[in-house]
Amino acid sequence: MTRTERTYYVVWSFYCFAWSFLMPVYPLFLLSRGLDLFQINVVLAVFLITSFLFEVPTGALADLAGRKTTFLLSCFMRMAAFTLYFFAHGFADFLVAEGVDAVGNTLANGALDAWAVDSMRAEGAVQSTDRFFARAQMIARTVMIASGLAGGYLAQRNIALPWLVAAASFGLTGLVAAAIMREHAAPRVEAARRNGSLLRTVRNGLAAVRRTPVMLSLCLLTALLAFAVMPFQMTWQPRMQTLTGEGAWLMGWIWAVVNLAAIAGAALIPRLLDQYRREYVLTVATLTRGSMLAAAAIATTVFPALMGVLMMEIGFGLTEPLLQSWMNEHIEPEQRATVLSVRAMSFTLGGGAGLVCIGLAARDLGIPIAWGVSAALLVLTAPGFLLLGRQARRVRPAVVRDSAAAKVLPSAG
Repeated sequence: MTRTERTYYVVWSFYCFAWSFLMPVYPLFLLSRGLDLFQINVVLAVFLITSFLFEVPTGALADLAGRKTTFLLSCFMRMAAFTLYFFAHGFADFLVAEGVDAVGNTLANGALDAWAVDSMRAEGAVQSTDRFFARAQMIARTVMIASGLAGGYLAQRNIALPWLVAAASFGLTGLVAAAIMREHAAPRVEAARRNGSLLRTVRNGLAAVRRTPVMLSLCLLTALLAFAVMPFQMTWQPRMQTLTGEGAWLMGWIWAVVNLAAIAGAALIPRLLDQYRREYVLTVATLTRGSMLAAAAIATTVFPALMGVLMMEIGFGLTEPLLQSWMNEHIEPEQRATVLSVRAMSFTLGGGAGLVCIGLAARDLGIPIAWGVSAALLVLTAPGFLLLGRQARRVRPAVVRDSAAAKVLPSAG
C-alpha cells in the first residue's frame, strides 16, 4: 500500500465522519423546523443545483491551483455552512446554508480523488483503481457508522446539535489534511497549471467528456441514477419513523446497518470482477436495487421496507467504486479534477431534478408512490450499462496509454 493510499483513507474517513454525523436525522431536522416533504426536497435540490453550477469551475480551480489547496478550502467552507445550519430556522435560511455548503462540497468533488489517483501514478502504480475505491468505501463507511450512531443519540437530546459537531469535524479534517497530504504533480500537470486559465481549463474538460463516448455515457448514466435515487435518500428516514413510531435514536442504528450494507457491497467487488465484466455487475446491481425498492414501496411493515433500504445501499457500495474507477481510467492527468467534476455535475443535475419531480409525488401522493417511480427508473436505466460496456471495449483507457508511453520514453533522470 502506497503512502498516498494511506493518506487518502485517513483524510476521506475524517471528511465522511463530518458530513455523515447528521445523516440519520437530516430530513427529520428540517421537518422539525416546520418544512414539509416537498420543501425538504427543494432544500437539497438547491444544494444540488448550486453544485451543478459550480462543479466544473471548482474542478478546474483544483487542476490549476492544486488539489490539496482546493480540498482545504472545501473543509473550511463546509464548516461555515454547517454552523449556519445550526442557527437556521426558516426555509430561506436553509436555502442560504445549503448554497454555501454546495460550493464547499464542489471544491472537494474531483479534487481529492484526482489528488489520490495522480499521486499514486507518480509513485508508480498503474493498476486499476476498482479495489482502491472499494477499500476506501469500506473504511469510510465504518467510520460513518460511528458518526451516525453518535449523531442519532445526540439529536435525541437536541436535534440541532449534530450540526455543530459536524462543523467542528470539518475544521479538524482540514487541519489533518493540511498536515499529511503531499501534492505530487506530474510534469504535464505542472505545465498545464503554468500555461492554463480557468476558462480554458473548464472548456477543455467539457470538450474531453463530449468527445469521449465512455465518459459521456458514464455522466448520462450517473445523472439518471441520481434522478432516481436522491429522492429515496431524503425520504427513507421519515418512512422508517412512520413505520416504527420511534425517534432519532433508532434512525442512528438504521444508519449504522445501512452503512454495513454499503460495506458488504464494496467487499463483493474483487470477487465479482474476477468472474464477470463490470457492465454485467452494474446492470444486475441496478436491476436488483429497482426491484427491491419496488418491494419496499408496497411494504406495510418495517422489515420488508428496511430490506429495501439495505439493498439500495448494497447496490450503491457495489456500483459507485466501479463507476469512479471506470471514469478515472479515461481521464488525462492534467484534466482529472475538472473531468471528475463534470461527472459530479451530472450527479447534481440529475439529483436536483429528481428531488423536485419525485419530491412532489412524495408530498402529494405519498412516499410509497415516490419510491415506486424511483424503482421503475432504476430498472429502465440498468440496460445502459451493457451499452457502456460495448463502448468501453472499443476504447483504449488513458492509464493504459500512459503506461505504454512510460515504457518507450526516456526517463527524466
